[in-house]
Amino acid sequence: MSIAAVDRVTEAGRVLVRALDENDVTAIEAASAAFRDAVTAIQTAGGWRDTPELKARIADAMAQAEAARLRCAYYADANRRRLDGLAALGANIAPAIAYGRSGKL
Repeated sequence: MSIAAVDRVTEAGRVLVRALDENDVTAIEAASAAFRDAVTAIQTAGGWRDTPELKARIADAMAQAEAARLRCAYYADANRRRLDGLAALGANIAPAIAYGRSGKL
């Protein structure tokens, strides 16, 4: 496994974290694809225990991946809370009657 491949994963993780923080859907999709490709390249290689420097780089890459995972969990929870709030508001509002007795609105 090369240090360049690990650096690619680390940088892809940083880009993904920035995209998540900016709430830019297009950037998130592009960064997710780049991160997936970088991780796939790492998965096909072996020998990550070769050098202490490589171990340190992998630890940094894992920290970036964890930061992205935490942001995804946070934003998913925030969206769930927003939807729960909207659902609660909707439950307190009587539905509009589509037609009156005369058949008109």
